[in-house]
This record gives sequence, C-alpha cells and structure tokens, in this order.
Amino acid sequence: MLLVVALYIVSCTDINDSPVVYGPLNEALANTGIFTEIKENPDATAMKKKAELNYLSQYSMFIQQPVNHNQPDGDKFKQKVCILFRGYDRPTIMVTEGYQWLDFGDMLDVGKNLNANMVHVEHRNFGESYNQDKGKWEYETCAQASADLHAVYQALKPLFKGKWMSAGTSKSGETSIDYVYYYPNDMDLAAAFCSPFNTSLTDKRFGEYLFNEVSTEALRDIMKKSIRLALKDGEEGYYQSVCDLFKKKSLPVPTFAEYVFNCFDTFFDIFQYTLPNKHQEKVESITKDKESLVAAIFKMISNNRTIDLYTYSVDCAKEQGFPDDGYDYFADVLENTSFKAEDVMPAMLHEEDRWLVNQYDASIRIDMYEHFFMNSTTPLLFFYSKDDPWSGGQPEKIGPNVKKIINPIGIHSSQINDPDYCPADVKQEVMDYISTYIY
Repeated sequence: MLLVVALYIVSCTDINDSPVVYGPLNEALANTGIFTEIKENPDATAMKKKAELNYLSQYSMFIQQPVNHNQPDGDKFKQKVCILFRGYDRPTIMVTEGYQWLDFGDMLDVGKNLNANMVHVEHRNFGESYNQDKGKWEYETCAQASADLHAVYQALKPLFKGKWMSAGTSKSGETSIDYVYYYPNDMDLAAAFCSPFNTSLTDKRFGEYLFNEVSTEALRDIMKKSIRLALKDGEEGYYQSVCDLFKKKSLPVPTFAEYVFNCFDTFFDIFQYTLPNKHQEKVESITKDKESLVAAIFKMISNNRTIDLYTYSVDCAKEQGFPDDGYDYFADVLENTSFKAEDVMPAMLHEEDRWLVNQYDASIRIDMYEHFFMNSTTPLLFFYSKDDPWSGGQPEKIGPNVKKIINPIGIHSSQINDPDYCPADVKQEVMDYISTYIY
C-alpha cells in the first residue's frame, strides 16, 4: 500500500502545453537526464523538522555547467543543487546562494509560508561547486553565475509548473537580483533580504550608516572610542598585540590594512547579527579591557580568512564592491600610518590575485541604480533591517514595480516568522507583496 501511494502520478502541462507525467521526485529528476548523483535527505536538521516544515522529500544533486556559458562545449564543472520538495503544483523559490550551500535555512520562513518548493543553487566557486577556472577567476562574474541559474531553471521548470521567485539573504539576495537583471523573463518575482548593492570598490555609505544610524547614539559613541583606542598608536599599538597572537599560533600576521578593516568589522558584525536588546551587552563584553578587544579583533580576522569568504572577496574585487566602514572618521589617528583605504580590498586577497582590483567593473551596479531599479519588468522586493549595517548599501530610488520594506527591529536575516526578529505587521507586508505575484 505504501509503495502504491509513493508511486502517485501527477498529470500537468509542460512549457509547450504537451502532457507530461510525473512520478516520485528522484525518478523525475533522473529522467531529465540533466541531474546526477541524486541523494536523499542532505539536510539532517530539516529532516528532523519534516512535519513542521510540511515537505515531502529533500534531495541533493549536481548539474554540469559550462565554466564559460559563451562556450558551452568548453570546460565544465559540477554545480550542486538541493531541493526541498512540497509538490509539483506548488510555487517554487529558487534560493540563489551567494556562497556555499549549507542547509535549507535561508528563506525557510518564506518557503514555509508559501508551502513552496525550495531549490537551492550553490554559487560557482563555492563549496562543492568550486572550479576557479584554472586559477584565473576570469569567469567568476555575475553574468556567468546568472547563466548557471538560468540553466537550472530551464531544467526544473517542466517539473515545477507553478509560479517561480528567486530570493536570498545578503550576497544571495544580490545574486537573486543579478539573475533577473540578466534573465528578466524567468522569474515572477525576485527578492533580496538585507542585500547591499555597492556602487564602488570602497563604498562609503556603509561608514555613514554604521556611525549615524545603527543602534543608539550611546553605543555608537562607545564603538567610536574603542576603534580610536585600537588605532591610536598605529602600527606600534594594539596592532602589534594582534600580530603577536597570530605569531603565537604560527599563522600569517595581518597587514595593517587588514587589521584596520577588522577593527571596524568587529563592531559591524555585532550590529549585523545581534538583536537590539543585546547590543549593549555585546559591545561592553569586547570593550571592557585591552585583552578582550584584541581577542575580538583576532577572531574577526581569522573568521574573515575562511575559504568561502575568499571567493566572496574575489566577487567584491571584480564587480560587487566592498564596504568602506568609515575610515574618514578616524583620519586623524590614521594620518601618520601606512593605511590607505584602497589597500583594504587587496589585503583580503592572496598576492597572486591582487591584480583583480585593477579590473574592478562598477558598470553593472551603476546601471542597476540608474535604470534597472527604476524600470525592472520583473517585480522586485528589497527587505532591510534598521540596525543592520549592510542596510547602508540599499537602493535609494526605486520604480513602480519595486517594493522596499524596512524592518525596525531585525538583524541580517530573512527570519520573518519570529516576532523577536520581525514584527507581525512587517511580516504581513512582506507576504502580501510576495503573494501578489506568486499566487
């Protein structure tokens, strides 16, 4: 009996209006002839919450992609795709991963609210989709990554016939918007949660937002005083204490530019991921004495050196830009040091890749600001949280087919079902807008 139930058949209409018959998802995926290494239950956490999340099955697989979509018969790489399946007749969210695929967490609240299929596509050159195009990074571009997503959509649209939306948080949200910029006819809606859209290699809007908008004036003052303390003796002060920790652990010591960036990013990170009622506790815990601040900066530098974040740095250097966290506010203490703001981005790259910053291309982001955000034919949703410093990179001017929603209490997250992260009326506004286009 269970076998008979499992082998249910759903009849629908494909893109060309010809009849199509579906069986269990793994069989349907295999029958496409496009996906390989299909495996069940890639996310153990989701498996434990199966009843709560109301899905039928979950699978991971690979699709073969051209390294260069302009030469489809050239070098190939395997790209990871993961699916949380709720039904062939359900809407589908393509979660346009900007990084490595880890789990079904991103956009999970929206997916649950819509009872939608979730198709996560790991970004090229991250995780198991790493290829680095023979060490040149030539094809690590928004256009090529968008072509990857288009290929996945074309492979799955004959199975998932309902409405489609692309969505993601942070860099994944940038990838969502990039996708419909290049392929405006694929998605019925594109959403970006907490996603910055930088217009220069070092975008100064982030410093302005960090030191004037996030949290409270009192905590911003503590942050400013602590950063000033960490910088006041230049290369002879706190910097040497941090370098000593790296030497002690036999790790490469940071350049002074890397150190300065991470002084700012230590606080940036607090406001990015901590709810407002915990801001004071977090800030006070890392500023109580020199040892605490040194340890926090050391930890931030170490975290920013992960493999996944390295490809992110390549993306920033090539097209997506990088935040200037407010170095001008401390020009007086940095004046007699070797620090230059333009050295920060190269400091995030290995020496052999630093040439990439010389080829930084802002044309895509500038065109988005000047034309796309005003005239997009694909409906767009931008969601930002007030105390998240990444909100400094939000579009200022938007057109009639674009909605921007500001969460007054949230953090750098797409968690809209938890009232601690998102008020009920804001959640309702988000879901009302999405439902307009997905139902």
